[in-house]
Amino acid sequence: MRTKNDYTEFVMAQNNRTNVYTTVYDFEQFAEKAKVESSVILDRIFLDFDAHGERLNKAFDDVKITMQMVKEQDLMHTLFFSGRGFHLFIEGERTHDIRNIQAYFREVKEYIQGNGGGSSLDDRVGQTTRLRRIPNTVNMASDDGQGNPLYCIPIFYEDVFSMNLEDILSLARKPRIIPFRKSGSKKVVFPEQPPIEMVEGEVSVPQHNGKLPILPCLHNATMVENPGHMARVYLVQFWRDILTNCTAPHLTAVSAKPIVQRIMNEIEEVYGKSDEVWMDWDQAESLKHVSFTVRNNRYSAKCQKLIAEGYCVGKCWRFPNVS
Repeated sequence: MRTKNDYTEFVMAQNNRTNVYTTVYDFEQFAEKAKVESSVILDRIFLDFDAHGERLNKAFDDVKITMQMVKEQDLMHTLFFSGRGFHLFIEGERTHDIRNIQAYFREVKEYIQGNGGGSSLDDRVGQTTRLRRIPNTVNMASDDGQGNPLYCIPIFYEDVFSMNLEDILSLARKPRIIPFRKSGSKKVVFPEQPPIEMVEGEVSVPQHNGKLPILPCLHNATMVENPGHMARVYLVQFWRDILTNCTAPHLTAVSAKPIVQRIMNEIEEVYGKSDEVWMDWDQAESLKHVSFTVRNNRYSAKCQKLIAEGYCVGKCWRFPNVS
């Protein structure tokens, strides 16, 4: 898609047929078929209040707590009911490092928890390639209780505190076509973080459903709907090195086969069986790329490379042992 008209036509053609997404962040540059990830514009934070099944009331309570803070600070924002939860965008001054946005996320989470909430707030924040549902499109995984999916619709501060959850669900049974507007007037200044070398302590190892270990940065980058290509490559390369003890940079087709199969099993179990990650999961396509990466030693998930490319979420057990 090259123009706004292309985008609009695509959304209209796909809506009601499938889930329709766009990126959380904008990009300044595009290659022939994809965005240039290094040109991402880091000027907002995306907060996802996920109902996780039957807990929509808890998500609504967390939104109320957060919107009180947003209102008191007059922060520029947009809010959406996603069909299964809530998406809040808080606008900020442009920053150069995703770690600064992650630091602000921790401040918001502490505020919500300090006011008795926080259980619905998704910790997967700061991924530059994360997707969000396009407003007024259908959430195919939602249900209004009568077997009909709900729409992702814009809502506002006054809606949150004048309506109950049933009112919002009723609104979401159809598109809410109203003029787009951002509320609030002030942008967040994301807190500047020191270089990773100066950070004290370590970030914790994330809870992971797989059998192979994973780095916090790769967990953060891949546990999303549409990870970037290189995030997936680094994940496979890291696991290849784990499984070969970093001793087999050049594997033959025969020696690579069990490594490829082990990694494929892990990817399918963690990413291929969930409707919340890797929306484009395709076993045949994954096998092709995993096979290539396992046998190619030019890819390296070394710490300095991951830090330079914006993947690092904090000093972990691996830094600085692998440079």
